[in-house]
Amino acid sequence: MRRLLLTVVGLTVALAASPGSAAQVTAPQLTEQQESDLCASAVQKAELLYGTPPGLLNAIAKAESGRRITGATTLQPWPWTLNVDGQGMFFTTKQQAAAGLLKALAQGSSYTDVGCMQVDLQFHAKAFRTLEEALDPVANADFAARFLVSLHEATGGNWFAAVGYYHSRSPELARLYREHVTAVGLGIAPERPSRLRLQLAGGGTVVINVNRQPSRVHRHMSACQVATILGPYLRSSARAQACANTASNTPQHGTD
Repeated sequence: MRRLLLTVVGLTVALAASPGSAAQVTAPQLTEQQESDLCASAVQKAELLYGTPPGLLNAIAKAESGRRITGATTLQPWPWTLNVDGQGMFFTTKQQAAAGLLKALAQGSSYTDVGCMQVDLQFHAKAFRTLEEALDPVANADFAARFLVSLHEATGGNWFAAVGYYHSRSPELARLYREHVTAVGLGIAPERPSRLRLQLAGGGTVVINVNRQPSRVHRHMSACQVATILGPYLRSSARAQACANTASNTPQHGTD
């Protein structure tokens, strides 16, 4: 957290000093396609550098920061994208995105996804040296590629599982995310549900924000709730069964 605060201060100083120089030198305005190509180029470079399957990282980029741009028939990655506590925001320029990022952090956002690959700054606090670097397409894609490769190694060489884990280690959310990445990669732009309602074995339901990692959103879920949801995917579901047995002997007050 101290590192994050230092980078916030550093970027604040940089932004404060920029208006004067901007008044003297006006950078040429890029088209929407050229802005999007900043992501595409960075992603392609990262794919080649780290040996990820051709097109996979690009599909994830489209799923993470994809938007409609002029002249394109499918979603295209956008470098100046933020997701603050589940609310996605697209900015026209890097300067606007940086200002939005500073505002979000100053207001105490819990989860802040940044850039082409929507890297979570709180979850990956050491990913970037500064917030400006986090918004840089090349640095953003480079970290995302390294993270995806680490997930591939952690899953025993399984790219299928690694893609799901890029978003969440909850099996159901990972499955939904894989489906979304696949659809976007095929040029289909389905509406991603923002809420997932799961029936608990012991009665009642739990609602999960699909756009956020459940392990970080539902911090007060009981061990039995977690075991009940994940039990079928664990090597041993004994705890889930024990929870279910306990719940069956307890009056239920769950609601739909």
